[in-house]
Amino acid sequence: MFFIAVLLMGAAGLFGLAADAVMPKENKVTQEIKINPVYCFNKPSESLVIRPDFIGCIIGEDLPLGQSEITESTERPTDLHPHVLARFLSAQAAAKAEGVTMTFDSGYRTLETQNYLFQRAIKEHKTPEEAIKWVLPGDLSRHPWGLALDVNLHHEKSGASWLEANGSTFGLCRVYENEWWHFEPLIAPGGVCPPLLPDASHLK
Repeated sequence: MFFIAVLLMGAAGLFGLAADAVMPKENKVTQEIKINPVYCFNKPSESLVIRPDFIGCIIGEDLPLGQSEITESTERPTDLHPHVLARFLSAQAAAKAEGVTMTFDSGYRTLETQNYLFQRAIKEHKTPEEAIKWVLPGDLSRHPWGLALDVNLHHEKSGASWLEANGSTFGLCRVYENEWWHFEPLIAPGGVCPPLLPDASHLK
C-alpha cells in the first residue's frame, strides 16, 4: 500500500508540473496612458479650448496655440505668427468675459519700420546705449519676426495688467520691467513665465 501511495503522489506531482507548464501564471500588467493637452482657440465659441492630443485642434474650427515657446523661423514673415495671434485672441476673449478690454497696438513690423523706430529712439534718448533699453534695432527685435505684441500701449493699462497676471495660461509673457506693454510667446501655454528682464538691452 505504501508503494502504491508513493506512486500516486509522484503521478500527482508530475500532473501538477504539467498543468503549470500548460497554464502559465497570469501576470497583471498595468499600462499608464498619458494624455497631453493641446491648446486651441475655438472660433465659433471665441474661447480657449483644451483638447486631448489624440484629437488635437479641429481643422477649420480651431486655431492652434502651439505646444512650446515660439521662436524665430528660417525665413522672415510678413505678418504676426499665427500661433501668437491665436494666443492673443484666446486671452482677449477670456479678458472680455471678465469685463477687461484688451488690444494690441503693435505686433508685426517690417525691418525698415523697426530700424526707423530705433533711430527715432536714439534721437529721443541721445545715445544708442540708452535707446536700446526701449527699442531694439531690426536685427535684434522680435517684432519683425511676428513674435512680439505691444498690448494696450495707447489704451487703458488694465488690459496689459490682466495679461501679465493671466498670460501664462495662453503662453504669453511680459518681458521687460520698464515696458508694461511688451509681451512675447516665451513659454508653452499653461507654463510658467520667466523673471522679467530689466530692459531690452538685457537680451536672453
